[in-house]
Amino acid sequence: MSALAWVLAAPAGALGALARFGTGRVMAHRFGLHAPWGVLAVNLIGTFLLGLVVGINPGDGLVLILGAGFLGSYTTFSTWMAETDGLAEQRRWNAALLNLVGPAAGGLIIGAAGFALGMALA
Repeated sequence: MSALAWVLAAPAGALGALARFGTGRVMAHRFGLHAPWGVLAVNLIGTFLLGLVVGINPGDGLVLILGAGFLGSYTTFSTWMAETDGLAEQRRWNAALLNLVGPAAGGLIIGAAGFALGMALA
């Protein structure tokens, strides 16, 4: 893997973080703050795109830049868990359980779909 790929992973990560912030703001504005729609959106979109990138297999350098750099910053496990914890603290048990299980199951399905599409395109 080239040194350039390692260097480009950092700005790709910065762009991913900005894209996550923007997506979260759009989702909050569109659907309201009563549910963690922004985190769900970025995690499912990011999972699909990561599956796509890995399925296409453009080489280790691009997987590092796009996967670990951009998509690693675009998706967010910590915020997902914090929002699930917040729902539980509010005693919104059904919402907390749905927020825990739904994205995990959806991520497996959509990640597999992205991977299958990537394999088909490769």
